[in-house]
Amino acid sequence: MAGAELGEDGRYYGQLPCRWCDTRINQAGRRKPRLYCRTSHRLKQYGAWVVGVVASVF
Repeated sequence: MAGAELGEDGRYYGQLPCRWCDTRINQAGRRKPRLYCRTSHRLKQYGAWVVGVVASVF
């Protein structure tokens, strides 16, 4: 988790890049770090994964 640190209280502080577009996401004391800045980016990543799995089967 480069960029975000786990605090003494078990919450993440700092910023992490979005896994789709590399925009920095402020964690603001969350217990589970946000990995995507938007829901659409999470869905695009999942869709790309599904296409990769289907393509590897055939």
